[in-house]
Amino acid sequence: MTTMNYDELLAVALQDLREGRRLIANRLPEVAGATSNFQTRAAFHRLIERTKEQSDILAQMLRDPNGEPNLWAGGIMDDACRDVASTAAGLARDVALIGALRKFLAADIVSLDTAIALDHHEGSGKGEILETFRQDDREIDHLLRQQLEEFTRRSSEREVAG
Repeated sequence: MTTMNYDELLAVALQDLREGRRLIANRLPEVAGATSNFQTRAAFHRLIERTKEQSDILAQMLRDPNGEPNLWAGGIMDDACRDVASTAAGLARDVALIGALRKFLAADIVSLDTAIALDHHEGSGKGEILETFRQDDREIDHLLRQQLEEFTRRSSEREVAG
């Protein structure tokens, strides 16, 4: 199918967002279980629950059960799974996994920006919900960024003390 206009492009953007959320909801539990820090695991589980809810909302918006695989979300989750397999359990693995999930959140925020702009152009009334999704992403990203800084600071303090 060739996308011909902004309305069709918005539908493609919404499908991409939905499929990314489905992928995260299905694959992130394995990654979350590989974290050693309770706060990181809790943030990942929050993301899992949020993506499930948002996927359902997007499915209702689209009224279309089908969608193409989300390649960028799949690649990010492949990277996270590789980090689980190749990084020893502990803070180093948690840092790697936080990095992978922050890549998802950054890409998702950009994708939401596109969908919001298309919605504003088309006037389809989905923008307010999409804005909420974007704010949720920013909040989780902020939390994960703080954890990343705390973990690496803790590690630096140990090196100086040792």
